[in-house]
This record gives sequence, structure tokens and C-alpha cells, in this order.
Amino acid sequence: MDDDPLILTLGRELLEHLGFEVLSASHGDEAVELFRRRHQDIAIVICDFYLPRIDGYELLHQLQTISPEVKVIVASGFFSQVEINRFQEAGVAGMIDKPFRVSQLQREISRILGE
Repeated sequence: MDDDPLILTLGRELLEHLGFEVLSASHGDEAVELFRRRHQDIAIVICDFYLPRIDGYELLHQLQTISPEVKVIVASGFFSQVEINRFQEAGVAGMIDKPFRVSQLQREISRILGE
């Protein structure tokens, strides 16, 4: 989930290259609706922190309301210590700094999925 079309396309291609089936959304409301319909099929959610219409915290809360065990990786170009603490307290599965390397994302996904 990312509001930048280029990042969304590159992210999709990257994840597909790693062997994942990918569902994508360009804003928080769309992501929540997609998750509501398909959460049984979704192993992990990767989303930007700064989103139009809904911020990363609200997105996480709404996804957790639908499925409390949801695993979310939040990506951002900058995390303050306050944001890191707040996301950890909210139960986010992981955080990754943008820009990131393919190997970093793959390690984080593997860690979270227990692979």
C-alpha cells in the first residue's frame, strides 16, 4: 500500500519477483476495504506511514479491528523515536526505512512470517 504510483508498481514487481502474490492499494481507505474482503488470503501488509485520507496508525488500527493477528510492516523515509515506540506499542510486526534494499525487505518478511 503506497500512494506513490511508482513505488506501488516497483513494490509489486519486487514482491512478485520474490515469489509473492500481491494485492495493492493506492490509499488507506482502499487498503482497508481490500483487507476486509481478502484478509484470509493476506499473510502480510506492507504500507507507507504517510498516507492520504488515513495515517499509518489509523490504518493499523482498522486492519487490527478486522483481523487482530494481522502482520503489518510500516515503511517510511524517516521514523522518529516517538513513532517507533507508538507503532511497537500498537503491535506493528515490523518497520523498514525507505529506501530499502530487496535483501532487507526479504529478511524482514522472512523474520515476520517465521521462515
